[in-house]
Amino acid sequence: MAALLSSSVPASRLLTSLAADVRRLRCRLAFLLLSPPHFSRALARLRAMPLPSKAELLGRVLIRSLLLLLPALSPDGSHHLLRIPAPELDAAILLLAMCDSYSPAAASSSYHSSRSTVDWHALLVDDAVGSALSISGLGATPWASFAPYVDEAAKCRRFADVVSQERAAIGGGAGRKDGEWGGGASYAAVLAMPPAAGDGAPCAICREEMAPGRRGGGVCALRPCGHRFHWHCALRWLARRNTCPCCRAELPAEDVRAETQRLWRAVERMATGDDSAACA
Repeated sequence: MAALLSSSVPASRLLTSLAADVRRLRCRLAFLLLSPPHFSRALARLRAMPLPSKAELLGRVLIRSLLLLLPALSPDGSHHLLRIPAPELDAAILLLAMCDSYSPAAASSSYHSSRSTVDWHALLVDDAVGSALSISGLGATPWASFAPYVDEAAKCRRFADVVSQERAAIGGGAGRKDGEWGGGASYAAVLAMPPAAGDGAPCAICREEMAPGRRGGGVCALRPCGHRFHWHCALRWLARRNTCPCCRAELPAEDVRAETQRLWRAVERMATGDDSAACA
């Protein structure tokens, strides 16, 4: 909440953006519930996913909500996890709805005498109707748009905590603090690195001189820190880790678990008024 209060985005613009996204997601869930073929395809897609893939999908949609709630985390709106392809988004919407609506009591009431599985369609329809008729679901109040994103930001923090515990349980990673996931920088962040002119200084990775010359002569600059390296050295480095070799500045990570932790560290810096919270 402290990070949200320190945001430079006007509240009216933020609420308008969140309200539009809430309407879109609710309309998509309603469409899935009203269209048996589309509902069946989304449910089959979910059931075909192994548990790690479901966790990654959940992490992606939670990160998306966090980025919409705190646009300062992605100032240019180009974060690679903001846009989820339609089939995956349908599965994610269904997965979130299933997580929110499931309880042992509700599930037991949806059993059929000849079946041992939950009737997810009936359960989700009941939950959607109850939510729409609740006090928070009636009317276009600011809280009705704002609350789901605050709730998912809290879930994002819990997801980051689970990731840390999982990492610690398997022994941590070489060269990284316990509880942090490794992994390379996101493809989008690597492609966005600008070419730079060599300045005669040694490349911090290979220690060979970056010959002075025009921009694009085999040298690139990392964002957001601006340190320069040979292109081929930077590509090899960033394929394995998402930090600058000089200052350890973090680039967006391709791995959802690593990116969740990176973004939450940025949120904590925002809450303390640190201007370095903005992401690359």
